[in-house]
Amino acid sequence: MAQEFKLYENIFIETNLQSPDYDGVILILYPQEMNIRQPRHIASFIDKISLLDKHIHKIPTVWHCDYVSGGRLVMSPTGKITPYHDVTVVKDAAKKGMLRALDAGMKKPLLIVENVVDFPDGQLVCILGALEAFYVALQIRERQDTRNFIRIGLHAEEKQKEAFERIVRNAIALERSRIFARDIAGGDPERMAPAKIVEYVKASFSHDSNISINVIDDEKYILENYPLLAAVSRAANNVERHKARVVEIEYNSSNPSRVTETLLLVGKGVTYDTGGADIKITGKMAGMSRDKSGAASVAGFLKACAILKPPHLKVIGVLCLTRNSVGEESYVADELLESRSGKLVRVTNTDAEGRFAMADSVFKLAELAGKELNPHIYTIATLTGHARACYGNHTAAMDNHSAKATNHSSRLQFSGVRIGEGFEVSTVRAEDLAVNAGKCKGDDLVQVCSDAKYRNHQLAAGFLIKVGGLEDKNIKYTHLDIAGSAGMPPEEPTAVPILSLCHLHKVLL
Repeated sequence: MAQEFKLYENIFIETNLQSPDYDGVILILYPQEMNIRQPRHIASFIDKISLLDKHIHKIPTVWHCDYVSGGRLVMSPTGKITPYHDVTVVKDAAKKGMLRALDAGMKKPLLIVENVVDFPDGQLVCILGALEAFYVALQIRERQDTRNFIRIGLHAEEKQKEAFERIVRNAIALERSRIFARDIAGGDPERMAPAKIVEYVKASFSHDSNISINVIDDEKYILENYPLLAAVSRAANNVERHKARVVEIEYNSSNPSRVTETLLLVGKGVTYDTGGADIKITGKMAGMSRDKSGAASVAGFLKACAILKPPHLKVIGVLCLTRNSVGEESYVADELLESRSGKLVRVTNTDAEGRFAMADSVFKLAELAGKELNPHIYTIATLTGHARACYGNHTAAMDNHSAKATNHSSRLQFSGVRIGEGFEVSTVRAEDLAVNAGKCKGDDLVQVCSDAKYRNHQLAAGFLIKVGGLEDKNIKYTHLDIAGSAGMPPEEPTAVPILSLCHLHKVLL
């Protein structure tokens, strides 16, 4: 396993850039026109280097410098920053700079974390970007010792301040949560089969007293209570480790009287998506082990709550774990299934399994929400290629009428801008609900409208609203389609939208 980041054990707040405890320093190089004040020890050195080689403003470079720890200085440029850029440029520069330091052989790097007025949460994002550079995939860690650092230093000012320590503690907690999510999302279809995810989740939360876990794995019970999930899982049921599991994770505040909001999150956890009977062709199956990224992010958000212990939240997360296999037991188009909500749903494309995997859990949480204080339901899923086609590597955020009344997705988008995760707000309209209506006599809903050529990610949200019983209820609901933002091989999983959820819902210290 990888070393776990711990403040004052292997991560240190450093006030001396010439400390002998480090073997190199990383500096983020901002555009000269921003007039960012450089540390006094090295400002003149940087000025001289700028005259020597303008290339330092294009790619990370390593220089011999007697004024810093280890005699080595990595300068990692942000590149040009325009009004259209956000704090992501800081994250990217920090990650590239740290990777360059590791490539140079540094084991004890010291990162300079500037406080840049243009980016209010820039220091937090900078540290997170740097910590990302140390991530090694779970299955590699389990095979060999992959410790790639001895200690990490973080320098902000020449005097240690409580505010910066709080930023560092937040960064460590968030990165630990993202590592947990990346491990699940990035694990191959066997290492993170449904049964294996259950084991991993239980082990990760085993020492968290504020977390309770309930695993539903009885095949008959799932068939009766999660019938749409059971249909997806049918072809996988002859392999024990591939059978569907519903994992309910609950975080409770140590002081229930302070709770002001209840979050209920459902994550799509399709551990491998063959497309089922509507099998994926032309190589489109590669990368489908990432179809569990929604469930991974839900688990990661709960991990952040377990570490940071927000007193004002109650959180229930549901991981809908299944494998969309193909075989003689595959569910097929034209089947008519009765959902937990009682609606009859016609199967039209077995590759639209994600909405089926989550549907019954959404309905269950919608019923539960009526008993909770200020509830808000989320679904998080790599649900449609259409979201990626529309928004690239940004998350599509969609509110129902109740959440839209509070401008929720726009506020989530704002948090994303502050913390370095991109969101595009997409509107669910009346036609996005209506298009899901059954086409055959007696059908209530179709899994997906075969004739729909546009608005595919919005109509998926419309389906979940209708099948989840949320159409006429005044319960806030937001659907996050992370198909474009979750990260596809060879890139590592991004663990979105953990950071933005933590920022918006004030999980941070």
